[in-house]
Amino acid sequence: MPLATLALSISVIWLLLRGDGSPGNFFVGLLLAVILIYFLRRTYQQERAFRRAGDIVNFIIHFTYELIVANIQVLKIVLSPQINIRPGIIAYKTECKTPLSITVLANSITLTPGTLSVDISEDQSTIFIHTLDIEHPDTVCDAIRRGLEEPVKGAFE
Repeated sequence: MPLATLALSISVIWLLLRGDGSPGNFFVGLLLAVILIYFLRRTYQQERAFRRAGDIVNFIIHFTYELIVANIQVLKIVLSPQINIRPGIIAYKTECKTPLSITVLANSITLTPGTLSVDISEDQSTIFIHTLDIEHPDTVCDAIRRGLEEPVKGAFE
């Protein structure tokens, strides 16, 4: 979005919040928009600004889906007459590069029932995950990669 369009949009939002469409209010909103853009200009990346918001929404949708699926899987394990689980720790090679994306991924894994991020390697390329059922580690890694890591990379890298 061009900066002029952004400034005008902020001015219109200012008018809507004030509830008064006078020209003086518009120019106050425009002045506030210019000041706001001036101070936040280094954080504003035009080519990624709106795409990133969509990527964050995509991450939230994927995380919510994974959360629901994991809750159902843990519920099945807990309610089964015989609990046949083999807990253990797996090493998950991550493709995330930034500390923020690695942290978000590790926290997302921890918040998903049945998995817990235990440690991250020194080179930050491997996350050690405790899982309720280590019988199929490739399935767990694939689910994390598709459901959590790809959306995290899109939203935070």
